[in-house]
Amino acid sequence: MEQNSAWFMEQKQSKPVAIWLFLCCIMVIFMVGIGGFTRLSKAGLSITEWKPITGTLPPLSGQDWLQEKLKYETTPEYKAFNYGMSMEEFQAIYLIEYVHRLVARLTGLVFVLPFIYFTLRRKISKKVVIRLFVALLFGALQAFAGWYMVKSGLATEPHVSHYRLALHLLLALIVFALLSYQFFDYQIRPKQTKLKISSDTIYYAGTILALIVMQIIFGAFVAGLNAGLIYNTFPLMDGQIIPKDLFFLHPIWLNIFENRATVQFIHRALALLILALVVILTVKNASVKPVYIMLFSVIIQIILGVITLLLHIPIAIAIAHQLFSFILFGSSLYFLCYLRKQTTSPICTFFPS
Repeated sequence: MEQNSAWFMEQKQSKPVAIWLFLCCIMVIFMVGIGGFTRLSKAGLSITEWKPITGTLPPLSGQDWLQEKLKYETTPEYKAFNYGMSMEEFQAIYLIEYVHRLVARLTGLVFVLPFIYFTLRRKISKKVVIRLFVALLFGALQAFAGWYMVKSGLATEPHVSHYRLALHLLLALIVFALLSYQFFDYQIRPKQTKLKISSDTIYYAGTILALIVMQIIFGAFVAGLNAGLIYNTFPLMDGQIIPKDLFFLHPIWLNIFENRATVQFIHRALALLILALVVILTVKNASVKPVYIMLFSVIIQIILGVITLLLHIPIAIAIAHQLFSFILFGSSLYFLCYLRKQTTSPICTFFPS
């Protein structure tokens, strides 16, 4: 009874903080969706400079627009794909990238200003302040990685490096993980009667979470290499379970990262492996309700991925597939946080309170 009373009191005091963290998580997911739309609409290289402060305002005059267009005309992308495009066409892609960067700045403000307020008013503990400050550092690093990614498409190649694209997405995932973990920590109510779950379940769930992270990275590789434009059949690839052209690059290990067929094959294989492991986890923990959220998420994510592949990457479905990868990750992290709060296993101390 005392434990429940203490939890309710703590939750009441932390409710504004929890709402803020939830909003930040939603904005990070929203940013991932905008980033996907920017990439799929071929707008990401339209702004050729990074001005964190002065870049907040778009071009305000005809002369400003002309200068921006002249800068874009020096890029490999313009020369290879958009040569001779009109000012109206340029403005369309420019404004897409502008909104992407503007929302990124707004997301930063939504995090930083309340963070300062809650810290000064001592609404969050020192331990939480440290965790969220780490999230802030990763957020700043993610912004730098975004420009680092864009620069790779402004030099010699008319597209960004898929490695840098993966780094950009991975840093966003780390920020999302840190924020959502703290949100879950506030929201999950500890029960008086602890669940009896074997330590294998914790390791099993942790393995699935690690595989989801790996899958998101390979999803970025698929996107950056346009690997979704080949083998648009499922479950077979060109009528085969294992296509012939998986290892034509040398050295052999390079195929894992740069061969479009191999990258797509690994992405498919990881999806099926994660599904199988989550089904097993659900069967073994049928009484633990959060595992069903995880199972539902992975099924929806695979369906979205298959539809994206079969329909040759329709923008709306492709963006939904990218967004849902974060929701799947969040559901897996929630399951682990739930186990940490509810289980009697000492392994759960791996996730400190």
